[in-house]
Amino acid sequence: MTLVEAVIPMLLTGIGGMCGWLLKSHRKEEAKDQAMEAGLRTLLRAELLEIHAEYVPLGHIPVAVMEEAERVYRAYHLLGGNGTGTKLYEELKALPSVD
Repeated sequence: MTLVEAVIPMLLTGIGGMCGWLLKSHRKEEAKDQAMEAGLRTLLRAELLEIHAEYVPLGHIPVAVMEEAERVYRAYHLLGGNGTGTKLYEELKALPSVD
């Protein structure tokens, strides 16, 4: 057996092990990222709910609050938020603005 014949299986085993470790690490990070997105989406939805609950009964919304609601909704939507947030946002947009 030559040196090359002995070294190649060891190298392939090492490379395979490294690939497995990298894949496992990537999956773990991906799961963390998904959890962070879900948590952030939940917080943004809660903020929309809070703004909605405060201003829809009043029948109007301050311009600054509406601008904040727009920023919150854009982030929520980009994170894959569902139609509930869109419905809340549309109802806020329908309110007359006050200064």
